[in-house]
Order: sequence, then C-alpha cells, then structure tokens
Amino acid sequence: MAYKSKTFKWFLLFLLLGAAPALVQAVTPPVPAHPSQYVVDLAGVLDAGAQARLNTMLHDLETQTTAQMVVLTLNSLEGEPIEDFSHQTAVKWGIGQKGKDNGVLLTVAVKDKKYRIEVGYGLEGPLPDSLVGSIGRQYLVPHFRKGDFAGGIVAAASEMAKIISRGQVGGQAGEITGAEPGAPASPEETSEANQDAAGLIIIIVLVIVGLGVFAFVIPRLLKRASGGVWFSGGSSSDSGWSSGGSDSDFSGGGGDFGGGGASGDW
Repeated sequence: MAYKSKTFKWFLLFLLLGAAPALVQAVTPPVPAHPSQYVVDLAGVLDAGAQARLNTMLHDLETQTTAQMVVLTLNSLEGEPIEDFSHQTAVKWGIGQKGKDNGVLLTVAVKDKKYRIEVGYGLEGPLPDSLVGSIGRQYLVPHFRKGDFAGGIVAAASEMAKIISRGQVGGQAGEITGAEPGAPASPEETSEANQDAAGLIIIIVLVIVGLGVFAFVIPRLLKRASGGVWFSGGSSSDSGWSSGGSDSDFSGGGGDFGGGGASGDW
C-alpha cells in the first residue's frame, strides 16, 4: 500500500526530473560547462599543432566577422542522438553573438563514427543545410575513414570559415589565418568559377599581348638603369598560423540555434 501512495509517486517523479540533466550529458568524456577555447578535443584526436592552428583560425574568423565556430570531439554519445546533443550543447555554450545568432558547432563522436555541423539562425543563409551536408561528405568523411581527424576537421572548418567570411566581408573572403588554401572547391564555388571563366581568359590574353608589346621596351629601360635594383622580392612578415596565445580564448556571445545544419557518419 505504501508504494502506491501519492507521496511516493511524487518522490519518484522528482528523482527522475533531477536525473534528467545528467542523462542528457551522459557522454564520454563529460562535456565542460563552458569551453575555454574554440577547440574542445575530449577524444584526444588532435595534436597540439592542429589545435593551435584551429584556435588561431577561428579567432581570426570571429575578429573579422563576429561569427563563432567551435570544434568538439568526444569518444561516444552513449546512444544519444547527435542532433539533440549538438543542439543542446551549442545553445548551452551560447556560440555566436546574441542577436546575430552566428554560431557553428562541429561535433565529432569518434567511436560512434558520427559527426554533426550545427548552424545558428544567422548563418543559415551562407551555410544552408544542403551545403553543410556537402562539406561534411567532401571534407570530413574521406579524412575520417583514413583516421585523419585533424586533416578532416581543419579542411571542413577552413571551408566554412572562408564561406562565412565571404558572405560578411563585402562578398570577398577575408584572410583567415590557418585556413586551408588548397582545399577542394564546393559545388557553389565551382559554379561561380565557371561563370567567370570567360572573363578570366580575356584578361589573360590581354596580359600576354601587353607583355609582348613591352618585350622590346623593358630591356632598353634596364640597360639605362644606373646600377639600381629594378625589382627586389622582399620578405614577408606573415609566417602563417601560430599558437595564438590568449587569442585562442573563447567566450560565448549568447547566440541561438534553430536546428539548422547536417549530420553524417563514416
């Protein structure tokens, strides 16, 4: 009779409600309440160099566009759908700026062989679900199947960073430190390149003709030079990506997410 009392039922209900948050975050290893950097490598699949490169790249992305991207790797979701986990984590961490909702969370569950790219409301224009899905299949899956998690994550993050930068900096991609310069083009970029091909060919022809016209003038000018250096290739102070130091620190801006993005496995 005692087990059927209303008091005991209410007691069980409160126990279940109290355990709900723990069940939601029952992943291995446990996810921190808030990330201190743009990269949270709980699965230990990124070496120090890859983490430094990503942190610097994503810091540059935020500096140029205010958009925030965070990379999270973990061993297993312990049966929890990656869509639910990724959405809840992105909202909890407040990735992106409040009011702009321009955040991205790339989640990789290594043992589950699943990934999720969660996109905030404000970036669903430049990063629609179809394009994000293509980025996952084109950049993450081939690398992950070879066990190259660092290569896949850097390539995918670089591509998304360039797309975000292009959409928010006057239609041109800003100089994102550490972004992959030789990453394969997305279908959208390939289409744009084809449309501009005719114009590029015309420019190349004009340059060749111009060089031919001045081919006889330039040697004469050089002969008249009074011993000065006509051209000197100076050294560049840009040494590429670096560890970033305090620049790699992350602070969530309070962005919100509506479930946009794409998931996949390998």
